[in-house]
Amino acid sequence: MATKVSGCLVQTLLFLLGAVLGTGLTAVAGVVMFVPDRTTVISVDPTAESPGVYVKEVSRLVGGTYYEIWLGPTADRGHVVTVPNGWDHDPQRETSSDGVRLKFDNGGEIFVPKASYS
Repeated sequence: MATKVSGCLVQTLLFLLGAVLGTGLTAVAGVVMFVPDRTTVISVDPTAESPGVYVKEVSRLVGGTYYEIWLGPTADRGHVVTVPNGWDHDPQRETSSDGVRLKFDNGGEIFVPKASYS
């Protein structure tokens, strides 16, 4: 009978230890995922007609580095275009009355309608 009681006690203690460790690891993972990104403006095109074009490099603790192109009046306000992985981060820009077309060296294009950034 003593063996069953001690076995039950060990299982209960292991369960509680697992619950505490699981909660702790979940809390640490949540904090790491919400650590602010580090954003660096690497290119500014102030001579562009409307809109201004700002290329930003975004580094995350989890998820690596990627690039964003902001179209708008300032570097911190505007329409955000995330550049797909593997594409260069300095596309050719064609502004028209309908919007802005971003042309990349690999042949890819992204069109942003004027209503998105004005």
